[in-house]
Amino acid sequence: MKVFGIEHLIYMLVLIVIMALSIFLIKKFVPQNKIVWAVKITAVIGLIMIIINRVVVSKSRNANFIDFLPDTYCSMMGFILPIVVLLFNPNRKIFQYAMFAGMIGGLLTFIYPDFLVYFDSIFNIHPFTGLLYHTIMLFLFLLCIFTKYFIPFFKNWASLPIGLAFMVVIGEFGNSVLKQSNNMYLNKPLIEGTFLTWWFVGLLFIILYTIILQIYEMLTLPKCEWSVVKLINWLKFKCNKNKKINNNETNSNKNTK
Repeated sequence: MKVFGIEHLIYMLVLIVIMALSIFLIKKFVPQNKIVWAVKITAVIGLIMIIINRVVVSKSRNANFIDFLPDTYCSMMGFILPIVVLLFNPNRKIFQYAMFAGMIGGLLTFIYPDFLVYFDSIFNIHPFTGLLYHTIMLFLFLLCIFTKYFIPFFKNWASLPIGLAFMVVIGEFGNSVLKQSNNMYLNKPLIEGTFLTWWFVGLLFIILYTIILQIYEMLTLPKCEWSVVKLINWLKFKCNKNKKINNNETNSNKNTK
């Protein structure tokens, strides 16, 4: 089956409509103090879906517990994101990491599910559950953002690179100790024959994440509070301060002469 084939395109169109309509209805009819239940229920559905998918994956391999364990970035986030949403408050740094890491993985796979080429139909339980848990990760992020259940902050920027570094450690453990072949794509590119190695994609993730954070600030905060504006002002202050120090030293030297 082709990526961007008719089944994939129909899936994308239908799910975009469902996600948009669901967010609209939740915002319109669910009180703000009850939004948490919509978020938690979505997280539970996502967790159930990734468990089903990993059971299917393990059965297609050797049907043992090692094969059930997540061995890709997205399957790891398929567990991490709903668990974090269920256990932590949205103002925690780990929440921001889980939200953005899950959203980026979900969005990229929603658009380009490379695993579809191994199956004849999108309705095979393997690719279908895979597509669904990725879509739920994306939907969960959008739901939290548009209902203001979760508000990202630039001060929590480091949560994503720290979280990605943690996932690299988990991947290395899977490859070295559990003898998984390519956990977190540490040994081969994400798409064979391309330059999409784990570190290159990780760098792109961080750049995209930073851009999204800045765009969010531009849409929700006054200009004086944008992180990029604060950074520019700080650099100007440091530059002016250094110039002032240099001028004072020059004047001091002249007076000494």
